[in-house]
Amino acid sequence: MDTYDIYLFYMNKKKISWITPSCFIDVDLPIINLLAKDYFIDWQIVVENNQEIDYELYVKSVLKDNPNVLVYFFYLTHRLRSPHNIIDLIRIIKRARAFLPNLYYISAAMHPYGTMMYRLMLPKRNVVIACHNVSTPRGANSEKWAKKLTNMWIRSFKNIQVFSRSQEVILKEKVHGKNILMAHLALKDYGESTIEVNKKEERTFRFLFFGNIVAYKRVDLLIEAANILHDRGIENFKVRIAGSCNCNWEQNYASFIKCPDVFELMIRRIPNEDVANMFADSHVFVMPYQDIAQSGAITVAFRYNVVTLVSDIPQFKEFVEDGVTGLAFQSGNAGDLADKMQWCIENRDVLLKEFSVNQKNFVEKELSLTSIVAKYKDFFSKL
Repeated sequence: MDTYDIYLFYMNKKKISWITPSCFIDVDLPIINLLAKDYFIDWQIVVENNQEIDYELYVKSVLKDNPNVLVYFFYLTHRLRSPHNIIDLIRIIKRARAFLPNLYYISAAMHPYGTMMYRLMLPKRNVVIACHNVSTPRGANSEKWAKKLTNMWIRSFKNIQVFSRSQEVILKEKVHGKNILMAHLALKDYGESTIEVNKKEERTFRFLFFGNIVAYKRVDLLIEAANILHDRGIENFKVRIAGSCNCNWEQNYASFIKCPDVFELMIRRIPNEDVANMFADSHVFVMPYQDIAQSGAITVAFRYNVVTLVSDIPQFKEFVEDGVTGLAFQSGNAGDLADKMQWCIENRDVLLKEFSVNQKNFVEKELSLTSIVAKYKDFFSKL
């Protein structure tokens, strides 16, 4: 292409100013990378203070100098609730406007000031906001405060994205007259594993919990279920619990472990480069949650085709069909969870053959990146 052709190429592309918090980079990155075939995107990534992760290297490894994406990292120097962030918000918004975009996509709510500043400084009809938790999970940190901020967020804008059908239903019950995009989370991809494991032949059956350890995820229930299995004399299994915990692990969880040899504890932030191997040698991914809006962790299990064992709360039903693509147990019932775990250990052939294949077929049909991005494009084209 000569210079004039390049000029026409970019002039004919619609432009998006995209603002993402560092905690949602893995959500937005694959979407942006594919959308950039049809849009010119200015992507601001807002990194909270005291973050030690090399986000820039991670983003570059995926985008690979994509010419249609301009990436800018904005590093906050204060806690999110600090009033100093109002100045930072003004800078972020001014940069977004300077791009002269056709639309703005915002997943960085930057509570408590973001809602007010975006409303004051941006044309609301051209703004799409992402709402990851329309309903705040019971037991979430600062639950009441989170509910108030979320309600303010969804009532302040017309164009809203949610990431599951259950959250779409709740949004429609809470507010009316909104223009809603429902597009699932893309699968979280941490690359290929570097170990070879024959799960069918491996003697030890491994259950995995992965993610931040917070009250509503009910890791205590998984510990109790493992204790029950051990008391039944079942020994050929391990329970791996991997993730950071900011709520006193020793007091709230470790003190209930009766059989330490059964547990593989990795109570810390898991580096991205370790995730693929962690799933590679696990047979079942366990999600004993009492509540959830939508789960990013389940998309990791889907990416690595690890069968899921989930609580029977409504939010999981659109992703796991009990006895077909995975298993479900009665929420809050450690005995039922133990029964399902025992069934998994005794029926690994069914898990690895039937359930794994069914899960893979479901993912290819419902959660392919191409089909997800197509929903974004259709929604954006109508704004």
